[in-house]
Amino acid sequence: MWVDVFSSHSDTTEAEDNYVDAQVRLMLGRYAGQIDKVEVFLLADENQTQTQPQFQCTIRVGLKGYQAVEANEVASKASDAINACTHRAKRYVKRALRLSG
Repeated sequence: MWVDVFSSHSDTTEAEDNYVDAQVRLMLGRYAGQIDKVEVFLLADENQTQTQPQFQCTIRVGLKGYQAVEANEVASKASDAINACTHRAKRYVKRALRLSG
């Protein structure tokens, strides 16, 4: 299972990339044989008038022989957005594979 991490800010550290990779593998590892590629997009919306920035996480999972599934989450902390989005992606993948087979 190949995991690509894309971020709106170019100063992401290797530790942040490793955290995202570990979360994705933890949630989707069971389905690794049926997954081609996972793309994770992290966007920080710091231009809002709110006091805290909002972080958006989008995970696109390419399934072998099936249509890709996509999950989105928004939270005030990047780690919360990543955790919630990986859980949602797991549910979507499970549902897509169950309905197709």
